Amino acid sequence: MKKRGLWLLIGIGIVLMGGFLGRYYWQPDPTYLVTHGLERLNTATSFRYSLTQHQWVEGKDRVLTQILGEKDGGNTRILGQLVGSEVEMIKIGDSTYSKDPFSKKWIRFANAPAAQEVFLAELNPLSSLQLKELGEVMLKGQDKVNGSKTWVFQLRPSVQNQMMEVFWTEFQYTLYIRKSDKMLVKATIEAKNKAKSDPMTMTLEFKDIGKKIDIHVPDI
Repeated sequence: MKKRGLWLLIGIGIVLMGGFLGRYYWQPDPTYLVTHGLERLNTATSFRYSLTQHQWVEGKDRVLTQILGEKDGGNTRILGQLVGSEVEMIKIGDSTYSKDPFSKKWIRFANAPAAQEVFLAELNPLSSLQLKELGEVMLKGQDKVNGSKTWVFQLRPSVQNQMMEVFWTEFQYTLYIRKSDKMLVKATIEAKNKAKSDPMTMTLEFKDIGKKIDIHVPDI
């Protein structure tokens, strides 16, 4: 009877150990998780984000863009610095509002696609994550983003963003997929300038995905 109980305990221990080792050494399907993470973020109705862009200019690493933004449906608000200038913009439907950094007054641009194209990545960070083909997706390890455990993947995709294709080449993406819900929460994009081969790095982080965000027309 004692032997029977001992063998039972040993069997339970083996099963538990097997489960632990299986979880510890289990590796995800890189292509599936990246595809799933991109799809989830692209279909999110709302989120807050940060965008930082570095670029080598005249042999020096410069921060060209550093903004905080939030998006709810077709409405977007951004605040930060763009090429050394303070910028604060709100996009409500087809209208874009920009705050003058000197007078602090809001200026409205109705149906201004040109202005929206200039601020494409800033007003719509998901535009930088539109990919034609992923290419080979490699698991590079694990990391934490805002306290959440993530899988880290690296790929060299072909992009589906015309403005990026015009100015940049040799794209390399590092994507951080949150383990708990398979959501893409961070992306680092590296590329080279087509004209001068100067490197560029853009880092995007996302949070409050799916939460209600109030973005309204500013007082003019």
